[in-house]
Amino acid sequence: MNKFLIITHSTLAEGFYNSTKFLSGLTDNVKFINAYVDESDWTKEAKQFLSEENYKNSVVVMTDIFGGSVNQKMTLLLKKFNFILITGVNLPLVLSLVLETEPLTKEKCSKIVTEARKQLQVVKAVKPEKDEQDDVFLN
Repeated sequence: MNKFLIITHSTLAEGFYNSTKFLSGLTDNVKFINAYVDESDWTKEAKQFLSEENYKNSVVVMTDIFGGSVNQKMTLLLKKFNFILITGVNLPLVLSLVLETEPLTKEKCSKIVTEARKQLQVVKAVKPEKDEQDDVFLN
């Protein structure tokens, strides 16, 4: 079974968790840590999660900012624990990973990351036909 840990600055991780639960209902294997929301050391919670899951499951940790403090601290833990670290998390990425039924490998995660990047786009306005109303476009 794949296990997931989402760690971000402030409450973004909880937002990803809640959105994933809302859209898929599949969060039994997902945990989140809101880093730096108080004075507690969030890395203790991350280490505990990783030590409990180490070698039992495929573990993927997602962080928000490449090179940010959360990502830096998790990068250091790669030496001690067996997990895949992905940074620059977005909701399409979280959903794709959580919905994956096969054990995740670094190669499979790389493919999912590539697909999630395609969701980052600047959207152009679409001009409806003269007789169409705005709400027809959304149907």
